[in-house]
Amino acid sequence: MRQDRARRVQEPKAAAEAIRAALASEVPAVLEGLISSYHPIDIAMAMRELNREQREAVFALLDPEDSGIVLEEVDDEVTVELAEATDDQEMAEIIDAVPPDVGADLVNLLDDEHVHRILERIPDEESDELEELSRHKPDSAGGMMTSEVIHAPLDVTAQDVISHIKTKQIPSESLLYIYVVDESRVLCGVMDMVELVTAPPDRQLREFMVTDVVSVTPNTERAEAVRLVDQYDLSALPVVSEAGQLLGQVTVDDIIDAIQEEHTEDIARLAATSPKDLLAESSVQVVWLRLPWLAICFAGTLVSASIITSFNDLLKAYIQLAAFIPVINATSGNAGLQSATIMVRALALGYLQHKSLQRTMLRQFATALMLAVATGLAAGIAGHLIMGKWEMGVVVAIGMLCAVTWASTMGAAVPLVFNRVGIDPALASGPLVSTGNDVVAILIYLGLAATLLKMWGV
Repeated sequence: MRQDRARRVQEPKAAAEAIRAALASEVPAVLEGLISSYHPIDIAMAMRELNREQREAVFALLDPEDSGIVLEEVDDEVTVELAEATDDQEMAEIIDAVPPDVGADLVNLLDDEHVHRILERIPDEESDELEELSRHKPDSAGGMMTSEVIHAPLDVTAQDVISHIKTKQIPSESLLYIYVVDESRVLCGVMDMVELVTAPPDRQLREFMVTDVVSVTPNTERAEAVRLVDQYDLSALPVVSEAGQLLGQVTVDDIIDAIQEEHTEDIARLAATSPKDLLAESSVQVVWLRLPWLAICFAGTLVSASIITSFNDLLKAYIQLAAFIPVINATSGNAGLQSATIMVRALALGYLQHKSLQRTMLRQFATALMLAVATGLAAGIAGHLIMGKWEMGVVVAIGMLCAVTWASTMGAAVPLVFNRVGIDPALASGPLVSTGNDVVAILIYLGLAATLLKMWGV
């Protein structure tokens, strides 16, 4: 991004209001002067407050570099909308001005015919590079990587590399590391910029490079790439082929974006909705995103209702038992949510990667059992005091103990199973699994009550 002029930082709503006022003035110079004074990211944020016609009027005034920044920051739907309203030659200039990974992301959003018209206006070498990058899945390391990397042979000196860098226009985020490769471009080592500029000028790279390089392949999942960056405190992550050849790198700005997207996805799935919910402009869109999950949860509650109905005779005879159904459901549900949330986060951060699965589950079961004993004793005392019979207190206590043990154990186990079979573990702590735990808790509680009270002849 250019830094050749001062940019005013504005809140999105304030910027949108100023843009609308400039448009209403119908004086082109007013709008042009206003837009040129804003940071392009602030313009992108303001786009959410503008209608389609206003967005297109603003976008038409931006230069290719600022246009690329705006297209990278706005929602995908707005990107497509603006691209379709822009001349093919202008879009080619915009894509040519942005980093290759950003250009590939833009290309992936457009239809094939539109992409073909744009790419034929871009030099063949850059066009081939974009097509290669766009083949990778967006949620993979290949989908995040840029081919703009600094790489050098083993036998060149530090001064040679510094001299080369001075002759090139390289984005600042690509200057963090220098990758050392052999004649086949196989990655052999790495060094950061500080190590390079402080090394003796005539020293060869092979003599001071770090050979223990953390790298990923293009097919590595985005979440795993984020985990490696966090675990090894990296500022960028090299991407290599199966043969070890350097293909590109995932830079720090893309890592930050990926972390935000991963967190947004996890939070959305914890609530059994979609990350698109956050950016949806229409209430109808939000309804269609949430309704399927609510329908599943509703079906689960109907199962709970049918179970309660099947114990109709028991509840007629001991109506006070019904008062503890929500108590047991709420307590066991929260216990399950605690286990699931911690396990999902542990998986996301890679804490369980080197730990024994059996040992982890034994620790979770022991924790579940201790929590169940504590809550069971409390529930039993409350049941005795409220219902006036020790038998009722024992039923409530055992029901609570079993329900909490089950929910806590399943809360820990289900994310592990989901992770093993390739399902996002975050779904394990959403309403779907919580509803399932409620069904089991009711069945345990009323089933125990029917069995014990009949056995005791109460």
